[in-house]
Amino acid sequence: MEKVAHYQQIIKSILDDYTATMPSNLDEEVYLVEDKVKMNYLIYHNAWKQNSRSYGCILHVRIKNEKVYVEYDGTDEGFADLFAEAGIPKQDIVLAFHAPAKRQYTGFAVA
Repeated sequence: MEKVAHYQQIIKSILDDYTATMPSNLDEEVYLVEDKVKMNYLIYHNAWKQNSRSYGCILHVRIKNEKVYVEYDGTDEGFADLFAEAGIPKQDIVLAFHAPAKRQYTGFAVA
């Protein structure tokens, strides 16, 4: 459990830093949604440009079976690499947006 708490701390810190640098005004918001019980972390984007709405998930990360699953990463940041640089071993990070058969080629955990 200590490992999971450490991973939660790393993830939360990185995602807080990321969302703090994003614009936040009446027309555009980027915010973090955190489910502490099921250990899900989502970054959402909500914006209006003229009469068009842009809304959706930018990033979804969860902790499952003591591993960090990057379910979706729609950024240029490469959050899996940021997590690894911050101290989460690559063998504990799963790029879940890749098909299970292709994960062996990512340099990260397969599951």
